[in-house]
Amino acid sequence: MLSIVRSELTKALTLPSVWIMTLLLTAVLLLFQFQSFTFNHELVANLRGDGTSEVDGLLVVVDASVFTDYVAYIFNPAILTPLLGAVIAGAEFRTGQFGMSVLAVPDRGRLLAGKLIAVALQVLTLGVIWIGAAKALLHLAVRDSDALAGGVWSPSLPLADARILLFMVAATVFIYALTLIARKTLVGVIVTVLLIMVTMTQVLAFVSPAVDALMPFSAARNLVLAGGDVAVPLTGSPARGAAVLLGWAVASCVAAVAGVLRRDA
Repeated sequence: MLSIVRSELTKALTLPSVWIMTLLLTAVLLLFQFQSFTFNHELVANLRGDGTSEVDGLLVVVDASVFTDYVAYIFNPAILTPLLGAVIAGAEFRTGQFGMSVLAVPDRGRLLAGKLIAVALQVLTLGVIWIGAAKALLHLAVRDSDALAGGVWSPSLPLADARILLFMVAATVFIYALTLIARKTLVGVIVTVLLIMVTMTQVLAFVSPAVDALMPFSAARNLVLAGGDVAVPLTGSPARGAAVLLGWAVASCVAAVAGVLRRDA
């Protein structure tokens, strides 16, 4: 299994489309982080003795704002990472790599497991890099405040980081498996965009919160943004959000394996 995972990771790194999508997603993250850096730097510059700060005429509780925004400014670009799963799966069929992999590893169940693990590791690595960059920029923005600078590396943030990583991995694996079933990148892209629209417009959240909580990206919102001072309505608990996300990922993986086992490569 280890050799399959290593081989799939190596193949993915040779695909130009994967590199381009990874760089585009990282550019989006850096754009959000630049906005966050500017805002947080201004918060600290106007910091008062009671822990509040005034920005654009609004009075803000600094520590709550800084660390709520830390999560939100990673989550917003991270919601696009499933597009990477669609690109990886689509590129495998477009370049013929999937067929060659089947010839090299006749055990398709084992092959698919290796591919899924490889995708999960790719996204996990990307997420760790993103979180590291976000923490470093946050530290630079608040370094003039000892209390806030110390909080950047406090034990309270790893739970938020773990939730972000869980979302990124589960959602990307879900779309990757879905694209494997469809054999077309466009299908994965369209499904991702539609799910993002359902979550961002919040229409379903107002019409039927119970149904909204079952949507993968809404579940991710419930998981990642819970406990923060966020403007968007949450329709479920973090635990339920995690369960829903993992449920979608597992169901799509099972369907992908079953589909590949029944058809020709």
